[in-house]
Amino acid sequence: MKNLAYRTVAIGFLLGSIACGVKSTTTDMNPRVSRNPTCENGVALFDGRADVNSNYQELAWIEVEGNSVWTTDNQMRDKMKKRAAEVGANGLIANPVQQNKVGVNVIGEAVGARTATARASGLAIWIPADAARSRLACGR
Repeated sequence: MKNLAYRTVAIGFLLGSIACGVKSTTTDMNPRVSRNPTCENGVALFDGRADVNSNYQELAWIEVEGNSVWTTDNQMRDKMKKRAAEVGANGLIANPVQQNKVGVNVIGEAVGARTATARASGLAIWIPADAARSRLACGR
């Protein structure tokens, strides 16, 4: 009986660790524009376009998706910031994470039905007036 409990815990941990990955896609807004990568700490997070207080250039549209049972909102935002830094952004206008976390979906996810998902999207931007802050945050 004890051996069965250990196997069950091990299988649950394995499934949980596989399912907690966050997938992402990045779509360049202007493929002719190429910026050197920044760092995650150099990417400022904004809730909407109105929160950006100076001119900016749109670099890429980022979409992330994860399992809402094992993935937190912070993990989703961190993945978006990482992808924004990869395209050279120093800002990210992030939409709220949308979660499909109804009890039935969570139970369905636990048995492998892949029904509980979290999605978020954001716009990676370059703010010229914020370049010094970004360089300082990235140690460059």
